[in-house]
Amino acid sequence: MSQAKTLTADEFDQVLKFIALRPLARRNRLMLLFSFWAGMRVGEIASLRVGDVVDSSGKVVDFPKRQTT
Repeated sequence: MSQAKTLTADEFDQVLKFIALRPLARRNRLMLLFSFWAGMRVGEIASLRVGDVVDSSGKVVDFPKRQTT
């Protein structure tokens, strides 16, 4: 099986710039970055809750807080 195509750094920057111009830019940027940096799949990102990412004091929690199936 061949390797899946991945974005170059320039392509990734273009996607981030495009997202910045769209409605819900902050949310969409966060979803893209979770996918890229944390290696999360769409279903895993969609199932996240605020408490999975930050604690009650607003501090970012260590990943992964919970296992998704």
